[in-house]
Formats: sequence, C-alpha cells, structure tokens
Amino acid sequence: MTISIFFQSVLDGLLLSLSGFGLLGRSRGKPDRLLPLLFAGVCLLSRLGLGEQETEMAYAVLPVDHIVAFLFLFLGVLLLNSLWFQKSEGHTLFGTIAVFALYLLLREFSLLFLALCGLTEPVWYVYVGRTLSFFLLLVLWSTGVLRWLREKLADGDPVICMVCSNTALLLLLLLLLFRFDLSAMLLRLPVPVGAVGLLAVCDGIVMLLRQHRIQARQKTAMLEQYLPLVEELIEQVRARQHDFNNQMMAVAAAVSAAQDLQDAQEAVTSLLQNVRLDGADKELLKCDSKVISGLLFGKMKQAELKQVCVEVTVAGAFLRHALSEADWVEVIAILLDNAIEAAGPGDVVYARAAEETDGLRFSVLNPHGALSNVEFIQMFRRGWSTKEEAGHGYGLYNVRRIAERHGGRIITGNEQLNGIPYITIGVLVP
Repeated sequence: MTISIFFQSVLDGLLLSLSGFGLLGRSRGKPDRLLPLLFAGVCLLSRLGLGEQETEMAYAVLPVDHIVAFLFLFLGVLLLNSLWFQKSEGHTLFGTIAVFALYLLLREFSLLFLALCGLTEPVWYVYVGRTLSFFLLLVLWSTGVLRWLREKLADGDPVICMVCSNTALLLLLLLLLFRFDLSAMLLRLPVPVGAVGLLAVCDGIVMLLRQHRIQARQKTAMLEQYLPLVEELIEQVRARQHDFNNQMMAVAAAVSAAQDLQDAQEAVTSLLQNVRLDGADKELLKCDSKVISGLLFGKMKQAELKQVCVEVTVAGAFLRHALSEADWVEVIAILLDNAIEAAGPGDVVYARAAEETDGLRFSVLNPHGALSNVEFIQMFRRGWSTKEEAGHGYGLYNVRRIAERHGGRIITGNEQLNGIPYITIGVLVP
C-alpha cells in the first residue's frame, strides 16, 4: 500500500511540475529535474500526514481528501514556485492558481471520461486516469496553448487571471461538494459532467468576448496611428495634382502663344522637365485598406530618413484573404522594418503585393548576399536575431506563426535585380 501511495504521489508531483513549467516557464540556474521530486514530496507529505481516508478513490483527483490538506498542498506548491521561478509576487500567485486550475481540469476531465466509458474498477481511475492526464497535457503543450497562457500570465492579463481563478475555484468546489470522494461523484455522474461542461462553455464565451474586445481595441489603435498618414498622403497627392494642373495650364498657354511648331515643342519641353508623376502615391491609393496604406506610407517616410528608397507595388486585395487587418499590419511592419534596418544609404527596398492562384503573396526584397535554405529556416526560429541585446528575435518568428495559423506559408528566395543580389522574404496567405 505504501509503495502504491508513493507511486501515485510521484505521478501527481510530475503532473504539477510539468504544469508549472508550461505556465510559468523554465527556471534559470536551477536543475529542472529536481522540481518534480520536490512536488512529489509535498504531495506525499500532504497525503500521509494530513489524509484521513484510506480508500484510493478518495485521492484519485488530488493527493488530499479535505480542504485543510488542500490548503497545505497549495501553499507548499506556491512556496516552491516562488523559490524556483523567482517571478513577481502577483505572477507567482496567479501562475500557481493557473497550475491548479489546469491540474484539476485535466484530472477531472480524464476521470469523467473514464466514467462515461463505463469503467468501474478503481485501477482505471487511480492509475489510468493519471496517465490520461499526462497525455492531455502533452497535447496542450504541442498545440501551443500552454505557451499562449504563459505569455498572458506573464503580461498580467486580467481576463486570463480571472478565468484561471474561477476555473480552479469551481473545480475545487465540485470536489468539496462530494467531499473529495470520487466514488460519490460517480454515483451522481450527470452533476460533475454538467458542471465541467458548463465551465468549459463559460470559459470559451469569456475568451471569445475577450478576443473580440482586443480586436476592436487593435482596430481603433491602428486607425488612430495610421489614418493621419493616409490624410497626409491624400494632401500630398492633391498638392501634386494642383502643381500638375498649373503646369498643364502653362503648357496650354505656351502652345497658344507659340509662333510655330518648333517654338511650341521648346516651350513644352522647358515646362515639363521638372514635372514628375509619382507612381508610389498611385500604388498606395490602390490599396483596399486605408490602415495598410498609411502603414506603407509611414515606412516609406521612415526609410527616407536613412536615404533608403522603398518602392511599393500593390496588385491585390489584402482584406479578401484569411489574415485580419491587424495581422497584416503586424506582418508588413515586421518585414519592412527588418528590410529597412538591413539596407544602407542609396539602397532600394521593394514591397510587392500580388494575387496568385493560392492566395495573396506579400514579399519584401532588400539587398543582401545569397542565403542557403538552412539560413532562411534559422531566421524564422524563435529567438534568432542579428542583435546581441536580449529581447530580440521574435519578429520573423511571429510572422511565421501568423501565416501558419491562417493556413498560409513563408516565402523566401534569392534574386538578382539590376545586377544586385537581393533576398526575398514574405508570406502567401489564402
């Protein structure tokens, strides 16, 4: 019996530690293999020192069987997390709450799934239920859900913190309702199944509302940032149109006053030698998004400060494809910022949007020596950067994530333009 309890505590500690690594990140300067053993020790101490029931089914969800023992377990995990991960107090607290929310959700979902399958032997719930929880955790880890939650917790997102807290509290209340006894829970199976299902639906609705609110906020921020640039572009086009009209009136007057054809040709040549029709403005006005037009115009002005020319070609509609306007802004800004930063005075950077059979292709070309396929692949890995300072290396990684999330792909290649080697980096979005 003692060996069985020890083995169950090791499994519980391993699941808690993996949940902690997934939601709080890896520790720096500490042996990560030691943390599961410490968590297993806390679980074993909670069960042997504070446990009151002897049946294994009472510990199928948590290594405790009453609220006092749970508080001891929670404080022990919180203390280890604060010492191990060395995060801020708020981050450690809500991170620990999120760990228990994930732990309880995985365990209760696994056990209820086994119950719905009609399994009754305790060994299924005591051992197979724990194994199934590990499998579900690995699935969440591989899909990037844990990384997303970790980033939101690190940012102190209030909605995510609230959802994690409510989830942990409601799942704990469900255990308290049945006095931590899984056998009693299985006798009234519709109650826990309905509670967990309702919790999942409510959390989903909250997350959808949060995402909608974030998108609306991003849309407002983009309009505030880039619409003034669009207005500047329109004023610039109007000014050039006014100058062009004046030049045409002068040409008409010169032709009328000319004595012969030779005089007329000389007058027209003299008047039109300073007239320049800017094709860049025309390309920007062809864009179906005012926000993207403003972004491109702003990047062209930014490049001018470095004496870099950005030539834009728009032959497609951005808003008819899978990416949202906010995602397009992030992708375009990252690609152009990288190209402008890599370019030198006198260089020309090309930004091209073109419709293809597979979707819209947006690519940026900047002068650079030819790169191998391996070098291109490394550029899109997380943390890759040419800068030595910390905090860089996420731009192209985010571009790849955005493209792949919407069924698109990355485009890379080497080209020669006017005898100058260029590299092409872009996305193809359906």
